Amino acid sequence: MSGSQQSGEGSGSQGEDWRNIADQTERRKIQNRLAQRKYREKEKRKREDDVRIAENQQAAGSAYAAPNARDLAPNANPVGLPWGSVSIKHVLEAGKAKEQRVQQASREGSAAPAYTRRTTQG
Repeated sequence: MSGSQQSGEGSGSQGEDWRNIADQTERRKIQNRLAQRKYREKEKRKREDDVRIAENQQAAGSAYAAPNARDLAPNANPVGLPWGSVSIKHVLEAGKAKEQRVQQASREGSAAPAYTRRTTQG
């Protein structure tokens, strides 16, 4: 191939600069080859991203689980201050309830319209 055919911008291989090729069939083959290569690279990146996202979500889902008050032994007597302390069951139940309220409010907030206009008729 001539030097003008090898001077493609960003093309790494010989014969991939289709701009100076007069034969339409040959030009189309090169264009198709380049497009197919780009498509395969894009699909490969997409698959890798999907796998990475799935792994991250799985890891994030099991990264933290709030303890449940029912998980405590019924006769457990946690060591606290000598004059008594707050019940750990109460703390866990209150925290769990608050977490559920926040999640519910978040879900409701995302479903609500971003802006509601109030109009008065009269």
